[in-house]
Amino acid sequence: MKPKLFTAILLFISAYSPLFWILVVKDFDFDNNHRFQHPIPVYVLLGFTALSIILLFITVATMKRGNLIGEVVTVKNRSVDLINYTIPYMVSFFGIDLSKPQDVIAITIFLLILLLLTITSKSVFMNPLLAMAGYGLYDLEYKRDGKIYSTVILSKHELHTGERYYIRSLTRFLYFVVEQENQNNNVA
Repeated sequence: MKPKLFTAILLFISAYSPLFWILVVKDFDFDNNHRFQHPIPVYVLLGFTALSIILLFITVATMKRGNLIGEVVTVKNRSVDLINYTIPYMVSFFGIDLSKPQDVIAITIFLLILLLLTITSKSVFMNPLLAMAGYGLYDLEYKRDGKIYSTVILSKHELHTGERYYIRSLTRFLYFVVEQENQNNNVA
């Protein structure tokens, strides 16, 4: 699997890990035997989400600063667009039963379609785990080698017009600001 495709899938799965946690909580029998009603699917979901979260934060923590330096021309914060991301969460409140194969297959198909649409349409949503870790999602126009480019950026930095940042590609359509260029460094 290509690294950028792997990163896109990892971002998607980790972004929906809270949905999986909701499904896990809904499967727990709080009234009678205090156990999961469907332990195998629950443990698969928990393992899958734990692995995606661990890999996400390892990827972010070990990310090199990038070889692309861009000067911010315009920046728009898209982190407020979290409402678009929450629509699939409504599905978790409509009685998905993990014991019914048709429910499990249906939610799997739904999430796979969302994943494919996310990858092919270049749509990006805010990952709530990254948001809680202080990362923002931005529409960015930046200047590099005299040309202006537009992209979507994830960044822990507050981006300002006229400042220069090291930018690294995460996927075909999503970039990551690792650090601000040192003002004393004249690398172009």
